[in-house]
Amino acid sequence: MDVIIQMCQERDRARQAAADRTRQLQELMLEHVSAIAAETAKAARLDQVIATLRQGAAYAPEPTPAADQAETEAPAQPLPADEPVSGGAEREPVPQVSGLVAQVIVDALAKAGAKGLSGSEVNDAVRDAGFTLDASEKNKTRLKNKNLVYHDRKAQHWYLKDPTKASAS
Repeated sequence: MDVIIQMCQERDRARQAAADRTRQLQELMLEHVSAIAAETAKAARLDQVIATLRQGAAYAPEPTPAADQAETEAPAQPLPADEPVSGGAEREPVPQVSGLVAQVIVDALAKAGAKGLSGSEVNDAVRDAGFTLDASEKNKTRLKNKNLVYHDRKAQHWYLKDPTKASAS
């Protein structure tokens, strides 16, 4: 009987040692996984910064003396004549705004015209230009607060405000 008790105790010690080593291994793996995740996130952030800098260099407007102002209504750029105008109305000029992401949004909404764009379509346009979803959301709100765009909650679409009506509100 003593032999069986000794073997059971030895078995229990072996199981405990195996459990201890398994826990140690899991802790090491978690530590390394966390380090890998941190390095991967750092690389992704650097990719975003690089893409933003590249996009900014390709999309940056010529510097103007009024570049210090938060939002400027510079001379508007007409859209290309080969794009159809809905309803036969005259094409409105596209306002120039400060900020690359804001300008991407304004350009996309101007191109969409009266049909507007859904929030995800605006986000896609911003992402296609090399910027983040967060930048899109912040700039949609910023442009809305500046009274340059509006969001129709019923239609769930964003629209460029008519510059002639924007000053009335």
